[in-house]
Amino acid sequence: MNRYAVRIGSVLALALSAILCAAAADAADNSYIYNGKRIVFQTLIERPAGPAVSADDPGLHALVSAKGATLSWDSENQYILITFPGPTVISFAIGDPHYLAGSVTQTAAFAPFMRDGHPYVPLNDVLHALKLPPFSTVSPAAAPATPSPLPAELAPPPTPIPFATPMPSPQPVQVTAVDVQTQPGSVTIRIAVSGDGAFDWHRLRPPDNRWWIDIHGARLGMPPSDQTAGDPVTSVRTRQQSGDAVRVALSLTDFDQVDVVPDDGGITITVASRKLADAPRSGTGTFGSNATAQATPVASPVVSPSARYVPTNPNLIAIDPGHGGSDPGAGRGDAQEKKITLDIAKRVRDILVARGWQVIMTRDTDKDVYAPNDSARDELQARDDVANSRGARLLISIHVNSYVNSGPHGVTTFYFKAGDFALAQAVSRRVIAELGVKNNGVVKDKLYVINHAIMPAALVETAFISNPDDLALLQSSSWRQKMAQAIADGIVDYTESN
Repeated sequence: MNRYAVRIGSVLALALSAILCAAAADAADNSYIYNGKRIVFQTLIERPAGPAVSADDPGLHALVSAKGATLSWDSENQYILITFPGPTVISFAIGDPHYLAGSVTQTAAFAPFMRDGHPYVPLNDVLHALKLPPFSTVSPAAAPATPSPLPAELAPPPTPIPFATPMPSPQPVQVTAVDVQTQPGSVTIRIAVSGDGAFDWHRLRPPDNRWWIDIHGARLGMPPSDQTAGDPVTSVRTRQQSGDAVRVALSLTDFDQVDVVPDDGGITITVASRKLADAPRSGTGTFGSNATAQATPVASPVVSPSARYVPTNPNLIAIDPGHGGSDPGAGRGDAQEKKITLDIAKRVRDILVARGWQVIMTRDTDKDVYAPNDSARDELQARDDVANSRGARLLISIHVNSYVNSGPHGVTTFYFKAGDFALAQAVSRRVIAELGVKNNGVVKDKLYVINHAIMPAALVETAFISNPDDLALLQSSSWRQKMAQAIADGIVDYTESN
């Protein structure tokens, strides 16, 4: 006898009962009970191998959040990441049935897939990775007539949760114009900025003669520009430096005097053709309703082997994805070093951020850090400038190795300064232990980025793109996630003892 059959004296009542039961079953089919509370998955679909749910489902986010983790979706690299404050990271990649739970590779019932522009993951494998019971339909008899309200920690968010891209502020600060006026013996640059905000500026000693100002919490409300000026300024370059900063960079003919004056409508920079023996090389300020400016002399960015570096921001980690933009780096077929290093670097960033660290990247898109087709020296120094100017605790540069033949393989970790060795050793130790790859050692080499970083720095050549076996690893999303996990673990090991 059907469990929904009832003895009833009216055909109409029987039909109404069937409709109500069917509705209750549909609601129950999308429910999951966690700690006695019901979570409803709004995007659940059935596949032959089991249920799938969209990674942007509010119910899935509520469940992940209740477990103390965060879920993010990287649309560019097509992977879903669940990160915990501790060492565990769970990652799924679109089209790949293998996923990582910590350092263990597991096989899902089916590969994550895209549907109507949304990434879907195998629900039971997500639950298994979260150490939760598998999904099963709650029968109508067991379901309460009125679901209990969800506690605050399980309440679905009122709007879809954005992935990877932070939500902009309601009224973001905008740089609306950068005007250059040349007069005999001086150049004036007027930066028009809407709203209130903060900035910092920095300059390099000769022979670099570069000066730049970063306007924080700002968006570029005009096209990027490269403007010519006249003595003592050869060029003025305006770019969106990152998601929350606009940079205006000046190339000077010499170590000339630079004055910075903020006001309620922006910032005025005046460069006078007046050679200085020395001058402040950094400063900070605010513009808008509380406009202030202060120059702060800084020490020369040279650290003796015996000196101990003291970061101005001990919670900030700098990550440098090698190459980018007009410089693809090494390559084989469709595989390019610049894309692989950026992918690994983003994964390292996400893991560290989930553990409470602040992270700054020299680039977070496929771009040149200094300028397209620039010199190697300008490009590499620009990467050091990002870390040096922010007072980061350490710098990790991520690369892919290559050779003239396919023989060499494995990982190599480089250092140069005395203060670099402990960091390079900690990262190398984790990579070898967690990935089991060939260890080519911790090698001392005067590579530009680690030599000119004022903080402890290490460069990781993750694998040889010229070796077929290493290339296959580099092309694996799960292997890149393991490499990122190992680098992040090595960074944390270093910070705990230094």
